[in-house]
Amino acid sequence: MKKQLIKKLKNTNPDQKDVLKKGFYFLIFRGIGIIAGYLFTLYITNVFGAKVNGLISLSFSVFMFASIIGRLGIDVNFLRFYAKPENWKKDPGLFYRVVSKSFLVSLVLMGVLLWAQDFFILHIFKKDQLAPYYFWSVLGIPFWTVTMLCAGALRAKGLNNWFAFFNNTGRFLLTILLLAVVYLFYTVAPVMLIQIHFWALVVLALIAFWVVSRELNQLTLKSGTNSWRFLRESFPMLLSSTIMVFLGWLDTFILGIYETDENIGIYNAALKLALVTNFSIEAINSSLAPKIASAFAEQAHEKFKGLVKFSTRINFVATAGIVAVLLIFNQFFLGIFGEEFLVGKYVLIILCSIHLLNSTTGSVGIIMQMIGRQKQYQNIALIALGLNLILNFALIPLYGIEGAAAATAISLSFWNIAGTVYLKRKENIRTYL
Repeated sequence: MKKQLIKKLKNTNPDQKDVLKKGFYFLIFRGIGIIAGYLFTLYITNVFGAKVNGLISLSFSVFMFASIIGRLGIDVNFLRFYAKPENWKKDPGLFYRVVSKSFLVSLVLMGVLLWAQDFFILHIFKKDQLAPYYFWSVLGIPFWTVTMLCAGALRAKGLNNWFAFFNNTGRFLLTILLLAVVYLFYTVAPVMLIQIHFWALVVLALIAFWVVSRELNQLTLKSGTNSWRFLRESFPMLLSSTIMVFLGWLDTFILGIYETDENIGIYNAALKLALVTNFSIEAINSSLAPKIASAFAEQAHEKFKGLVKFSTRINFVATAGIVAVLLIFNQFFLGIFGEEFLVGKYVLIILCSIHLLNSTTGSVGIIMQMIGRQKQYQNIALIALGLNLILNFALIPLYGIEGAAAATAISLSFWNIAGTVYLKRKENIRTYL
């Protein structure tokens, strides 16, 4: 069996080897980020309980919604534009121009959310204890926006390790490190956790901007590309990215309306565990996207199909292994957060099962966006979001956190299956096993 595996790896073509290599490094960075995120959550749940974890999770939902809007879809469009090496060399000014515009939009968005904080805190969530968490989360929006735009540019250049660090690792790793320093000198109060998270975002944004500036090798606002047209081209990607984040956080947002802080905290602990199943597809997509875009643009059909087929197989096998471990030992993993989190068992089972099913459909979203079908992808995503919204409002009042998990599962399945059907029927691209 070992000989067969070695032979198989030797016969793997260079593009597939590169996907595996970069995906492996991505997994390492992603793993460090996940561990840091879990340590942050474990500290919250073990020291302050599910209630504080619920408040922080709820404030993060607002933070993530606003941050994705501030990005304007630019990070995805960077991937398409700067995947061509000549664009990286001849047009560095485009990066600075569009990032500046995005930062200003994020500042305005931050101001609006701060102005409207009483509306969200007192009238939507009816949780006045949420106020300090909401405030510090909203302050971090412009800095996280800059970080993600820089990560998108670095990903396009093939600097996957930097992309993985800024996209997955840096945020909670820096938060944990700063928390450790503060813990040595002060008694940490609950609200200090979200303040530390804010300062971690500021530091991360500065590091990300410095790394991209160093790679571009010049600081200029001169650009041969119309930045406003670039933003218009980014808009469909903004909608798709926004919908993806909404699908990931809408359940938490609506739980904030109907459920207690404790139940929100329990749900998000189970959700974090289930997200481990996305390890493989995130790792593969991190290096697959520019290769897919390049192969499609060059009309290298066999290369394109080979990459798609290869990525789907690897993703399914890896996801199946992770899901098996989480489902068999679900009580152990949930119990790490505390005994009160054991009731999240069925949430974890529902979410893990749906991630396994979706792994059989392949990297549908990345493929559609990289071949210029972002508008069709956006339309499918809009329907999935509408379905998710309806199901969350229908199921959460009846079934609580299990209803939220079911709503997420059904809408994500529709999204992936609909995309798979579109690619097969309209483009004759088979992404599924």
